[in-house]
Amino acid sequence: MKNFTRLILLIFTTTAIMSCDPVTDCIVNTRPHLPHTDFVDGREGVYYEDFIRAEIRNEPRDRDYWYYFIVRGLPAGMDYEFVGQDLYIFGTPQSPGRYSIEIFLEVEPQYLVYDDDDGPFEDGDSLCSYTDERFFSLLIQ
Repeated sequence: MKNFTRLILLIFTTTAIMSCDPVTDCIVNTRPHLPHTDFVDGREGVYYEDFIRAEIRNEPRDRDYWYYFIVRGLPAGMDYEFVGQDLYIFGTPQSPGRYSIEIFLEVEPQYLVYDDDDGPFEDGDSLCSYTDERFFSLLIQ
């Protein structure tokens, strides 16, 4: 009987550790992440292009998500677009200055997993958070 109890405890513990649930997801800190870098400096009236790559920390399948970016604060004459995990800013800046650019990132799984068990050990996606937001600096001389 003692061995049977140990076996049941082992199975329960293994299942709990391997399951994805909000508590363990946040302990592992699985969330979208924007890099801690600034854009390279540019020059007024000269075409500019740079990019950043977002990721999902502690998620080996971070390419299995859709990435959506919103960018605010770009200099006049510049725009942005995103492809997968990469956000590109580009254009010909019309005014010199130091710009504080706000970037908001939201991700969602490309393949939703149907989960009919919303209990404490649900097995849906494994993110603690779906968003990240950061300010970047861009110097135009």
